[in-house]
Amino acid sequence: MADVEVWVADAVVLAGQAEPLLSTAETERSARYVSVEARRLFVLSRALQRLLGSAYLGVPAERVEIGRSCRLCSDGGDHGKPYLRGAPGLDYSVSHAGRLVLLAWSSACRVGADIEWLDRRLDPGLLGARTLAAAEQADLDALPATERSAQFLRLWTRKEAAVKLAGHGLTVPLASVQVDGPTARLAVPPPGWPTEPLTLTTLPVPDGYTAALATTAAPRVTRREITDLTAGAGTAPVRREPTAASPHPHVAVEPAEATRPDAS
Repeated sequence: MADVEVWVADAVVLAGQAEPLLSTAETERSARYVSVEARRLFVLSRALQRLLGSAYLGVPAERVEIGRSCRLCSDGGDHGKPYLRGAPGLDYSVSHAGRLVLLAWSSACRVGADIEWLDRRLDPGLLGARTLAAAEQADLDALPATERSAQFLRLWTRKEAAVKLAGHGLTVPLASVQVDGPTARLAVPPPGWPTEPLTLTTLPVPDGYTAALATTAAPRVTRREITDLTAGAGTAPVRREPTAASPHPHVAVEPAEATRPDAS
């Protein structure tokens, strides 16, 4: 099994601590957000990515370089899955919704993750017709009307996790990615799609949210709630020992929870 760690953090609580970890460009970008909520999510997302890179590479957070070059495009556009420059052995995925940021990482397999807020106003019938496979739509329609929105979002997170792992994003029609079983299935995988089965795992998250993880190996998931970015025990894998000039970043965490992949 592949070890995967999942961090869950509250942007309302931690955005203030996260701001000093951002680069100048990220700080300038955050200032352009009109929505306070969206700004907090962006700030914490970038800070967590920097803390992960800092611990893994053994460098200060401000020296971590986050890349977004698309590995599936000939022009390498700046819209691909995020990665840490200088850390080819580490794969991670980040998502946010409501007031939460979720980051999943592993040095043993590829990962994709998605979280959604269950209080979103949506029409599961309309959206399902565009994004669900026929069998998924039939199962959704069979549910009581009061349960359909939550079930649609559970399916949505599983699809998003799969396409985020692969780095394809919404270039792959979500209706072609069937996720009502323990693995993601495509009748005709697009170029660049992983050859390994994509295992799907429902992640435990606070009430009012739903989240999913996709991995290229059966995962052994450890979930940690990040409660403080400035003190506590380190949670990320340190590839080499930190030096006095590049201190290991620390975050305080709640007790870890273990999660197993979904059964068939």
